[in-house]
Amino acid sequence: MAVSLTVLGSSDAFNSGGRGHSCYLLEDAQGAACIDFGPTAMEALKRLGRDPNDVDGVYLTHLHGDHFAGVHTLLVDAYYRGFRTRPLTVAGPPGTRARVTDLFALAYRSVAARPPPFPLVIIEYAPGEQAKILGRTVSVFQADHQDPPDEVACLLRIDDGERVLAFSGDTGWTDELIPASAGADLFVCECSFHSTEVPQHLTWLQLEPKLGELSAKRVLLTHLSDEMRAHADEPVRSGKAEVADDGLRIDL
Repeated sequence: MAVSLTVLGSSDAFNSGGRGHSCYLLEDAQGAACIDFGPTAMEALKRLGRDPNDVDGVYLTHLHGDHFAGVHTLLVDAYYRGFRTRPLTVAGPPGTRARVTDLFALAYRSVAARPPPFPLVIIEYAPGEQAKILGRTVSVFQADHQDPPDEVACLLRIDDGERVLAFSGDTGWTDELIPASAGADLFVCECSFHSTEVPQHLTWLQLEPKLGELSAKRVLLTHLSDEMRAHADEPVRSGKAEVADDGLRIDL
């Protein structure tokens, strides 16, 4: 079966360029799942005519708001519009259960106090672990973005048995990117800036000379600031990487 990835959000935390927060819709033989689910993800999903009830779950790279703070909209939609009955899985780094529960209670206190009318499965993974989640093998690597053990950001390598997709989430350069993306059919890599160096984020000028160390078949740059969006033609012209935009679909 064909495997596709649709970009639902390609911006940084500030909706730079008028784009949505981080979210990617993966569709394969196992079903449909999202990688990250930022605050604009539900709107983007519905703008494409997709029913949230068809999404089996979400894999989270880390627990910054622009990557996970749309999960409560997925939950309340399942309660009140979708009348969901089949399981919904939310998987993420340590602390995911508490953060998702707290977010839902903050947004919809009385709703969150009731047992969900569908099986809600929350799974936590940590760097160095591998788990079978929603029929896919998920390998977890340490990103350079937060300060463990209090906050843990992950690089994810997702193998559905036909294709391998890797996701950097947010990160500065770390050698963990090399095994995380090795041989992947698609590596979705943050490239927040062109030349402005910000700790625990990547720039194109930092990433370009490192691309030879990554053996992914295709590299898709995402999490773009206004600065990087203005230079988006450089990676394309170089032939070394592609650039994400909202609504872009890649068939693998």
